[in-house]
Amino acid sequence: MKSYTRRDLTVIPDIGGNSLVIACDSCGAVGTKKEDILKLSARYTSKFTTRVALTEVICSGATPITIVNGAACEMDPTGAEMILGIQDELKNAGISDIALTGSTEENFMTNMTALAVTVIGIAAKDELKFGQAIKGDKLILLGSPQVGAEVNLESKGFYTEIRQLLPLPGVREIVPVGSKGIVYEAKNLASINDMIFEYSNTETDSPTQIDYYKSAGPATCLLVLCSESAVNHVLNIYPNAITIGEMH
Repeated sequence: MKSYTRRDLTVIPDIGGNSLVIACDSCGAVGTKKEDILKLSARYTSKFTTRVALTEVICSGATPITIVNGAACEMDPTGAEMILGIQDELKNAGISDIALTGSTEENFMTNMTALAVTVIGIAAKDELKFGQAIKGDKLILLGSPQVGAEVNLESKGFYTEIRQLLPLPGVREIVPVGSKGIVYEAKNLASINDMIFEYSNTETDSPTQIDYYKSAGPATCLLVLCSESAVNHVLNIYPNAITIGEMH
């Protein structure tokens, strides 16, 4: 069975005429255990780890059908809190009909919180939002990079914005920014399209003072690749978004 990758996604095509889209994310040392570096309820740890993988799948145009929770800790109480966190994030995403499965560590006592979340989605070929960039296409940034204690624990993600953007004419692809930062994601998207990305702002002269190299933690910002003709439409919907450059 052939598969291919697109950014952080694995895509398995031709499954009964559809494609499976798989994303995963992991998190360690964030919790309430003795050796955890960032002290935070496991419920929030799970919520935001789920957000990263879930956002990746939804941005692709696929519909999530399964979430796998690999909790490297005991079921009670940490694993149970993680399940609640996944359920919290599914509620944020407006998803109720999905299979949830996973495993916990019951053989050994763990002193550090760790988990991995895998999200599997399904899409028809024409539903996948992997558009081919054209010279002059723009990249628009929604949100700003935040990581660790900077992240608003009660934030609800970009699910509404993604579902508004996906069907807009001229929007070719939506990319969640993760731990490698805006620069990495922009250059990676350009490379996929055999192009070069040229910034309209730099970190030294940008009036927004956004650090393009900073980790965006649990997908705290998005990049929207769109045609030049779609830029004003997107910016009218999201006036706080900014155009950061274009494809060449």
